[in-house]
Amino acid sequence: MLNAYNLWLVKKNIDPSMKPKLREFVYNVAYQLLEDFGEPTTNIKGRPPNPMPDLIIDAYSRHYPVHTEMANGKRKPRDCYVCKHTTRRQKKRTRVVIICNECNIELCIVD
Repeated sequence: MLNAYNLWLVKKNIDPSMKPKLREFVYNVAYQLLEDFGEPTTNIKGRPPNPMPDLIIDAYSRHYPVHTEMANGKRKPRDCYVCKHTTRRQKKRTRVVIICNECNIELCIVD
């Protein structure tokens, strides 16, 4: 591209103060090539995207975190369900004040 740029400058006899930058030249060449020879391709490699079924989308719209009920002006902390019942790591006790509004299960969102 550098050689093509230099040849183009010599052939066009462009004033050095007005010459475009190499980056602009490369962009213009690529743009012109795509304009002449570029075609949209439909040969996308890999598995085609699978749209989410309505059931899953509906489930995501129903499950969202909310704070627990307040008692005497304070939130009643509970144990996180995931941390308490995990089998992939050591079980731990995490006190949380956030639950899933649909399942009523305590969750620690940070971890």
